[in-house]
Amino acid sequence: MVVSFLVDDETAEEFSTYMKNFSDLYISLSKKVKSYTETSQGVILDLGSGPGLLSIEILRQIPNTTVVGVDPLMKMLRLAKENIHHSDVCRFVPVLGISEKLPLNDTSVDTIVSRFSLPYWKQPDASFSEMHRVLKPHGRIILEALNKEFPKWKLFCIKIGMLFKRAGRDVTRYHIDAYSLAHSQEEVELFFKKSGFTILEKEGKKNEWKFIIVAEKNNLLFNI
Repeated sequence: MVVSFLVDDETAEEFSTYMKNFSDLYISLSKKVKSYTETSQGVILDLGSGPGLLSIEILRQIPNTTVVGVDPLMKMLRLAKENIHHSDVCRFVPVLGISEKLPLNDTSVDTIVSRFSLPYWKQPDASFSEMHRVLKPHGRIILEALNKEFPKWKLFCIKIGMLFKRAGRDVTRYHIDAYSLAHSQEEVELFFKKSGFTILEKEGKKNEWKFIIVAEKNNLLFNI
């Protein structure tokens, strides 16, 4: 998850440890990434890779691909390298960077996946344009996003549940605060369309806690 505020090393480690309890979420998303990736030996960008847990599951699904994990926090990238080292996969490239200025060449990426990092992109329009730039023609984005229309009382229940499961106060705040910066599905669809993407799939209902949008790069960048 990409953040616009500093997360100390202890919170980053607690986050990594806590999220390892939810491997099913990463496995499910990695399968969708595989279904929309047309080559088995390409380059997949995990934007906001955090401690690398999604990258690991993607590499298990597509072992001959290369996953580039971009994150603005060096501590998260170090945790990702450690988690990869202790897993059964390789071909992971950690890169320090932000969504608004991706340190990647034009048309160098086959597929982009981003999980819950959108709330922390300071300039979403610039970020979507950057994703368009680095994707190859007809490359795909699988974006899993928090839903700002998720009812606040349900969010409070999640907070209590996380504390009950000993996620820790900092990790709980790290999750819950993201909803204050989240977008609606309609807003995200507009980001895609303004940046030159065609939407292929939408998953999730209006008041669910998250949604997924899959989009494909058009050949020309345009605005509406």
